[in-house]
Amino acid sequence: MQFLRPSSHQHLPGSSAADPAGSLLRVAALVGLGYYAGARVGATVAFSEVRLSMLWLPTAVLMAALLLTPRRWWWAAFAGALPAHLMFQLHAGIALPVVLGTFVSNGIEALLAALLVTRWSPAPGFRTLRSVVAFCTAAVVAPLVSALISAAFLRLAEWNHGDFAALWRMLFFSHVLAALTLVPVLVSWSALEPMQLRQGRAHLLEIGLLVSGLFAVGLIVFDSSSGSLRTGPALLYLPLPFLLWAALRFGPALTSAAYAVVAFLVIWGAAHGRGPFEVPGFAPDALAIQLFLVSIVVPLLMLAAVIEERRDGERKLRASEELFSTAFRRGPDAMAIARQHDGSILEANARWLQLLGYPGDTAVVAPQPLAAHLDEASRRRMEAASGDTAAPQEFEIQLRDRAGGAHAALASTAAVEVGGQACQILLLRDITEQRVAERDAQDQRRQLTHLTRVASLSDFSSTIAHELNQPLTAILANAQAAVRLLQLDPSNVEEIRTILDEIADADKRAGLLIHHLRLLMKKGNEEFVQVDLNHLVQDVLDFIRGEFLVRGVELKTSYARDLPQVHGDRVQLQQVVLNLVVNACDAMQDMRKPRVLSVGTSQTAEGLVQVSVSDTGNGIAPEQIERIFEPFYTTKEKGLGMGLAICRRIAGAHGGTLSAQSRTGEGAVFKLALPAVVPAGSAGSAGVRQVAGAG
Repeated sequence: MQFLRPSSHQHLPGSSAADPAGSLLRVAALVGLGYYAGARVGATVAFSEVRLSMLWLPTAVLMAALLLTPRRWWWAAFAGALPAHLMFQLHAGIALPVVLGTFVSNGIEALLAALLVTRWSPAPGFRTLRSVVAFCTAAVVAPLVSALISAAFLRLAEWNHGDFAALWRMLFFSHVLAALTLVPVLVSWSALEPMQLRQGRAHLLEIGLLVSGLFAVGLIVFDSSSGSLRTGPALLYLPLPFLLWAALRFGPALTSAAYAVVAFLVIWGAAHGRGPFEVPGFAPDALAIQLFLVSIVVPLLMLAAVIEERRDGERKLRASEELFSTAFRRGPDAMAIARQHDGSILEANARWLQLLGYPGDTAVVAPQPLAAHLDEASRRRMEAASGDTAAPQEFEIQLRDRAGGAHAALASTAAVEVGGQACQILLLRDITEQRVAERDAQDQRRQLTHLTRVASLSDFSSTIAHELNQPLTAILANAQAAVRLLQLDPSNVEEIRTILDEIADADKRAGLLIHHLRLLMKKGNEEFVQVDLNHLVQDVLDFIRGEFLVRGVELKTSYARDLPQVHGDRVQLQQVVLNLVVNACDAMQDMRKPRVLSVGTSQTAEGLVQVSVSDTGNGIAPEQIERIFEPFYTTKEKGLGMGLAICRRIAGAHGGTLSAQSRTGEGAVFKLALPAVVPAGSAGSAGVRQVAGAG
């Protein structure tokens, strides 16, 4: 157990947080037994003239109980102490008012000391210097107050007719000595962990030698009737080496116990006329004993606390070093420590050596500085990160091992000081396989996008063939007509010139159709440029205008004037618009009512550039409105379910969104919204050019 704060849930031995009633009962019983036993021991060393104890232990027992229990249980400690106090005092023939008054005084002392200690002490037990200073201060301040109250009450009750100052002094030193003697023993031993109690045989043997030697010396010095000991004050310090031994080797628990042994031997011997102190029963003669013991215990507890603090610090440092060593040696990432000024590797773990292709034994080949394995761009990033004094950040580098193998790695650096020189901790995480997997996934996505685009073109291949056949037929017919005109004599030059112009126009129409087809069919890397969505939408509609004629679809378009451009890949955006238009036509395929396809561009209030495609089909069921964007989900009999999923991914890759709205029986509206290149305030959408027509 430990010193507790008001919010603590620790408790006395044998108590249980899960059984509060039983715990409170055990607290009261333990405190009552301890209080009564302390009173019995204190009575054996009482001053016969004034009937006051040289070492009043019951208050110390109550003080320790308050320090070892949560505040909400303190009332149980007082409830256990009161019957013991009444039993002992009334049995000794003391009047009830005096008995109650002294209990109030003792309770005030214990309560005040516990409040002071729990307020000032930052650490449990007596393991820090601050906790010892806090306790020693409380052990003086609390008896100072309670002794004044007790002395005043005893004088008012006419229980003692001595001098008030002498009475206060006897009470004060008796309670101070009791607190300094007993409380550290109870609290420090309760604070011991089970692992601290299980020691090796050598450790237990050393403790046995210490305790037996201290007890033997104490009996010789303080419990002997030899006259030579009374005349040799230097012998008083014979127990001191044993007390220092306990403080230096075994911490506060054994130190406080060793001191308590000495204190009881001193007081017991003096009370029975033995040892170097003579107490013929008059209280002032006990002051020398009390001052002697107090002068020993305070520095002794401080020394033990300082040694324990240092020992705890060494344990934490050793644990920290072991933790760092384990993380450094066995960590999954490559780690090294390098000098700041030249990058020389001072220490490297096995993963570092493996990544850069060095043998496991650095005595064979010393690792080169990391800069020797980097390309120029990575070296500059490393230098910039090394000069940044802010928190370390990860950055990607490209490096080559000793065999020439290329690796991608995430690197981070942190400045440290090793042996008085500025160094860096370098950490590399090999992400080569991750980058390869990302490139493979990107290639697969690109191929899937391309295949989906090709599949969508195959749906209206006959229409494209018809659109292409028209200019080719016109070219052939005009060429044949021109040949016949050339055979006439004289030739009609103006008519031939007109025919050649028509051939050129038909060729341009065929070339434009083939150009659009090649763009949609091409396979390559993404090319992000500034795109005018008005022109892009118009190009797509011109490309498949024959499809509208074949399907009997009426096309209505509206283009916003001064529409801001967007940043994107032209082919991918064409694929999105093409897919939405084809889906709209498919949705109206079996409709008997007018089939109207509306395509328009606009700018939203948020500054986004938007393309909307709506139809007059049956619409989309509410339970399907979100699922239509899921991969492999389709409402078509021969659909793959990838078109809209890829379109939404393309929209997301461009920083935009693709959404759908629908009412059953009233058609559906798909909206592609993309961020504008120019600020929204510079674009206008008030003027809208309306173009309506069928194919």
